Amino acid sequence: MKLYSKISIIIAATATLSAGGCKKSFLDENQKTQLTQQSFSTPVGLIGGITGVYGSLRGLWGTEGFTNQLVAGTDETLAGGSTSNIGLFTYANIGLDDFRYIVQNAYTDINTLNGVIENANVFTDPVQRTQYVAQAKFLRGMLYYYMVVNFGEMPLHISLITNPTTSDSRAPLADLYTQMIKDFSESSKELQLKPAQPFGGKAATQATALYFLGKTYLTRGWSKAAQTGDFAAAATTFQGLIDNRAAYGIDLWQDFADAFRPANDYGKETLFVIDESSDTKYGNYAPGGSGGNYNVTNYLFRPNYPSITANYPTATGAALMTRDIPNGRPFIRIRPNTDYMLRVFAERSSDSRFDKTFQTTWISNTAGVSTPRGALTVGVDTAIWTPPFDPGAAKRATFKGVILLPPAVAAGTTANPYTPIVFPSLKKYDDPNRAAVNDPSTRPFVLARFADVYLLAAEALFKAGDLQKSADMLNVIRSRAAYKTTNTAAQNTAAAAAMQVGPAQVTLDFILDERSRETYEECTRWWDLTRTQSLGRRLQLYNSEAYPGYSKTSPAEAYSLRPIPLSLINLVTTGPALPQNPGY
Repeated sequence: MKLYSKISIIIAATATLSAGGCKKSFLDENQKTQLTQQSFSTPVGLIGGITGVYGSLRGLWGTEGFTNQLVAGTDETLAGGSTSNIGLFTYANIGLDDFRYIVQNAYTDINTLNGVIENANVFTDPVQRTQYVAQAKFLRGMLYYYMVVNFGEMPLHISLITNPTTSDSRAPLADLYTQMIKDFSESSKELQLKPAQPFGGKAATQATALYFLGKTYLTRGWSKAAQTGDFAAAATTFQGLIDNRAAYGIDLWQDFADAFRPANDYGKETLFVIDESSDTKYGNYAPGGSGGNYNVTNYLFRPNYPSITANYPTATGAALMTRDIPNGRPFIRIRPNTDYMLRVFAERSSDSRFDKTFQTTWISNTAGVSTPRGALTVGVDTAIWTPPFDPGAAKRATFKGVILLPPAVAAGTTANPYTPIVFPSLKKYDDPNRAAVNDPSTRPFVLARFADVYLLAAEALFKAGDLQKSADMLNVIRSRAAYKTTNTAAQNTAAAAAMQVGPAQVTLDFILDERSRETYEECTRWWDLTRTQSLGRRLQLYNSEAYPGYSKTSPAEAYSLRPIPLSLINLVTTGPALPQNPGY
């Protein structure tokens, strides 16, 4: 059961004590929610505060704006034909307040969590008190982590602010990492071992905190605040999580595709989710909603498949497809960077992940449609096919539907190329259970899954100089990638053997490529590239849409941090001004 569903019974009388709602800067003195100092005087109020923080995360993960910020301007993606913020994809005209929402959410929530921690003695049961405080510590550490990887140095507050102030300063990066490591270290011992009441579903557990603890050591190891032993500490943390996975109730699914089935959203591979619900008691869901705090990941990566007509590439003739629930609402915001996609998924015989990541066929769903090559039978014939290879001139000539190929593959042939509005569709976020075609998703947003532990461990071991163990971690993921339900046991064994890599093959770029194969467009890529100091280099290699704008910054690589929100800077009117990041 979902987190908020279980807790709702406990806080029914104070369901409005959410730290969510319309948020301004942490320095804004105007009250924006019904959470007050008096709320911290009762157990119900403290539980309401924690639940409110969990609820506020829906204002970021899964929304259109935040998703764009996490995947745009990387090697994996290009702007779709109807993108809503081209500047994020091209690094041109980035607004100085474009990233204000994460700051507004974070500091409002951090103050709430500080209040929970400081007033935890209202819980008379020591076990219960420890559990709730651990949730608050974990969430505080997570919020600071995401601010640091976006902005670098930021103000650090670990006590409840009850009076507004007009002064503040950015804390040294070392202090921020020290606090995050403290919060994650303590919560990794104090949180519940497995999800249980009142924090069910996939709320934070010891495993979640260990995941973030290892990631924080790893990220600090790459940073200017690095300490000797950071990479080794990250590797040890991840290894412990792997070794004790049975105790934590986590593991990999046998089939890569199973990690993305709606029925498995709360399953063993999932470490942490942002809950969603169509019940407005728990959020602001609305049928057909597209803005606000909705999970619209089921829209954003969709091509405009209803635009393909019988006589394509001309616009004449009937549309081959009608918009429906299985094929989704086509927002056309984000598309795969085709040339890069072809390179990282070049191995498609032994590696099953391309076909389990992308939808490349659209089965006819519209009666009475014929192309010059024949009539399409609903539910039988493929109306649109976007393979990553050329099936050959003969197949293209007789195929009743319409074929589109990667531009580099179509070049020099009569084939139709992918376009900014028609391309393979990411299917990891599909939600076939929503009521209507235009409805947002009610699936939880999976923020972390166990497969990433192996990838992060491989990165940490690579940086620590242990290439063999790094390869071993990668091979766990690659072996799983070889599995196909259509194979015999012998075929799966042979495919897994073909996928193995040795220490000589382990490089930073190989690890980043493997991350793409495993986590393509799972909303971590910008952070992965900035953490590993690879963003500019990878854009130069693979993304000609983004690199020209990125490379114009002074100093170089300035866009590997986001601008400090101008609305935050302008609120500091007493004492030294809050400085902007270089390059902005």
